[in-house]
Amino acid sequence: MKGAIVTLLAAAAGIAIAQLPATAQNRMSSEDETSQRQQLLASHVAHVRVRATLLHWGMSPADVARAMAAPSQVDAADDEGTVRVLRYSAEPIATTVTITDGKLSGVALDVAGVDDPALPNFARAAWLGMNRTTVLRRLGMPAENHLRDFDGMNVEQMIFERPREPHVSIFLIDGRVVGKKVGRSFPADILGFALPLAPDPADDEGDEIADRSQKQLVAVGMKESELRAQFGAPKLQVHYTFKGHAAEHAIYETSPGKSFGRFTLIDGVLIDFADGGNTSLNQILDGR
Repeated sequence: MKGAIVTLLAAAAGIAIAQLPATAQNRMSSEDETSQRQQLLASHVAHVRVRATLLHWGMSPADVARAMAAPSQVDAADDEGTVRVLRYSAEPIATTVTITDGKLSGVALDVAGVDDPALPNFARAAWLGMNRTTVLRRLGMPAENHLRDFDGMNVEQMIFERPREPHVSIFLIDGRVVGKKVGRSFPADILGFALPLAPDPADDEGDEIADRSQKQLVAVGMKESELRAQFGAPKLQVHYTFKGHAAEHAIYETSPGKSFGRFTLIDGVLIDFADGGNTSLNQILDGR
């Protein structure tokens, strides 16, 4: 757990150091760059209904199964089998659910498509929101680097090559990772993404879910104001931008002096949460 906490804080620190792309090798001709710029779709956000909004902290695996379809993949995250990771790649927004000691401990919506199982392992060293300098430190110099300006944003495509591995494109906007994909093509909708709609009460099923309105529950799709109403002000908050939209990573103390949770929000909508366990916030911030 301590190692995971250190990783979380290191990631937050990395995001706090924003650096815009520097001039780099660019193999794209001016004609191609103009063509790509014309093909880019304007920045847009779709709001879609996802079943993951019916999931909340502490939910049993049986209730998760009732709320979701069968997972596309199930992984064990530790040798004892106390942590299971369920992946739902067919959802409107790919969803990852973590079950710890028989209870739901985290949900993550892959709004940027960075968890594509087709990606080779080396590409997993770059994650959503990572700054440009850290990408280069972890992955080295790209084989190709294409720069574009669109809607006042600096859009960059880094193409990495490894022997006997597929090419990987990592996309950055204003110096931060916003997406990854196998191949060299540039998606026209790179500036667009989807966020979850708040759950429809009519979709609630089962005792655990049906009394949602009577409880204070954490679920993707909820608003930042709802988090603050439950836990007060965040203890650690890192602001950045995602495709021109306000985003943040935050740590809230979920039980005074006892436990914490980490949260990711875009446009004030929760897209990712994870239970930090029983380590107290003071221990985390003190590095113990």
